[in-house]
Amino acid sequence: MANVFVNPSMVAKEALRQLENNLVMGNLVYRGYEEEWQKNPNGWNVGSTVTVKAPVYFRVKNGAAIDVVDLKERSTTFVVNYRKHIAWVVTAQEMTLDLDKFSKRYIQPAMQALANYIDLTLLSLYKNIPNQVGTPGTTPNTFYVFAEAGAVLDDEATPKDNRRCIIDPWAQANMADVLKGLFHQGIVGGAIKKGMIGQNIAGFDMYTSQNVNTHIVGTWAALADIQKNLIAVEREATHSIKSATGVAQTVLQGDIFTYAAVNGVNPISGQSTGRLRQHVVDANTVMDGAGNVAALTATPGTTPYEINSSLALEEWLPYQNIDTLAANNAPLTVAGTTGLVHKVNLAFHRDCLGLAMVPLEMPASVSWKAQESYNGYSVRVVRDYDVTNDREFIRFDVLFGIKTLNPFLGCRIAG
Repeated sequence: MANVFVNPSMVAKEALRQLENNLVMGNLVYRGYEEEWQKNPNGWNVGSTVTVKAPVYFRVKNGAAIDVVDLKERSTTFVVNYRKHIAWVVTAQEMTLDLDKFSKRYIQPAMQALANYIDLTLLSLYKNIPNQVGTPGTTPNTFYVFAEAGAVLDDEATPKDNRRCIIDPWAQANMADVLKGLFHQGIVGGAIKKGMIGQNIAGFDMYTSQNVNTHIVGTWAALADIQKNLIAVEREATHSIKSATGVAQTVLQGDIFTYAAVNGVNPISGQSTGRLRQHVVDANTVMDGAGNVAALTATPGTTPYEINSSLALEEWLPYQNIDTLAANNAPLTVAGTTGLVHKVNLAFHRDCLGLAMVPLEMPASVSWKAQESYNGYSVRVVRDYDVTNDREFIRFDVLFGIKTLNPFLGCRIAG
């Protein structure tokens, strides 16, 4: 092929192709919000924010007479604020290469690094997902744990289609071993031979990634006497908790906890799932040493719990998430042990998480430049001369944002 530096558009197209080929999570999440930035009066500027509508839930009403309630429309903000690049000094030798050789030597590893970063960032959204199955500190080694994750999504009224599961390489190795005893060898032979799982398992399309995040459990897990401080209030902003242990403890974002006798609720039917409602901590907090009282922000909050309550306005009912309020002094249990570092695999519906990648502004003073966009992905390449040091640089840039769109459409699988 022609010398790589003849046509910058060819370089940008090759970079875009390699980026998309190397992404795992980026190809599994919701990708429909790029259009919103095109409508944004701020254009494609770094840090641009758009407001997007959250999913709407309904409850069935009785009888022939119409019974209309006000819709509880909810919205969330989506911010494109990850500006990342890879750059290096271009040598005279590199400038003599054709595109195939330049791609194999430089573009492919550069886009692999960017793709890994995007996947790693998307997988970090596990910290917003409250539901979890498996045992923290134990690599999943049974089919049941994945079936359990599917059942949790069913309890949250998650659609059956577009369910994905992404696991770390050690969980993949365990599943490959389990599968050989569960399914006909002809079905899984290729997956085991290649060390990857691509078939539909327990209702999920299975993927593996070395970018599965690890979570560190806060030191508050060591406390045996954490309790609810005062009875919970519907739609209160924080969870007030207490402990008699007079030593300061850390509560970390992503920690999961439950209250005794407080179960989850199916948002469509309003029926209790019979499974303790799991909450995930939204931000790092410290339980101080003076009575260890802390106010946690967590997902979900207490919205609302009882259909006949005067506070439970009908438009809120489809968003009910617990069957009763936590009582004063109700025991609180933290998932995992203090300081435990464990993998967090993810089972999720496509609409649980979102990725938006938008084009960057092109520098007006540079002549060798190009930007290509396709399938929602966008890569910019620029080559320029440093007259001060008599060097030439080439750089590849991406601009993207990530968002947890609906945390209840996902389930963590502890590893």
